[in-house]
Amino acid sequence: MTDRATLERLSEWHDVLDDSSYYEILGVLEICDDEALREAFRGFALAFHPDLFRGAPEPVLAVVRRVFQRGTEAYRVLANRELRIRYDMGLQRGKRRLEEALAPKSEAPAPVSLRSKGLDELARSGGAKLAAQKAAKLIEKGDLESAKKELEKALAFDGNANPKLAEQIEAITLVLYAGGAG
Repeated sequence: MTDRATLERLSEWHDVLDDSSYYEILGVLEICDDEALREAFRGFALAFHPDLFRGAPEPVLAVVRRVFQRGTEAYRVLANRELRIRYDMGLQRGKRRLEEALAPKSEAPAPVSLRSKGLDELARSGGAKLAAQKAAKLIEKGDLESAKKELEKALAFDGNANPKLAEQIEAITLVLYAGGAG
């Protein structure tokens, strides 16, 4: 996905990213409902997910990651009612981004990266490690549905008490949803 038109589009996004509100980044009105927000993020993710740019030169990947990260930040803030209210108040004062102190990272995992290597390191039990290894191979093949099922098995082997595996499942779920599979 590194044809000339795509590279120009990425460059344009990169140039206006810091001057754009979360609403502008996702292309929604400030009065949008949850469904419109999800649809907008789905379209954004289908255009800018870093997995779509595998094999691209590092400078292109850096731009893609930055654009996608800002889009996921926008979605995470706008999808959370409390954070959205805080953001809207800041936006009225000219702040384009929610300050880090107001957007705690622990509330929601960053759906930006799917760890495919080292998933077994997140698992605790032997059965969980095996299932996580299978999930990693499936992610490498691009089979996210099956990878998610394997990670769910791994989580079950760990007594459904492994937040790091749960974060990976949530990340895959968001990518699948953004791609229209969820």
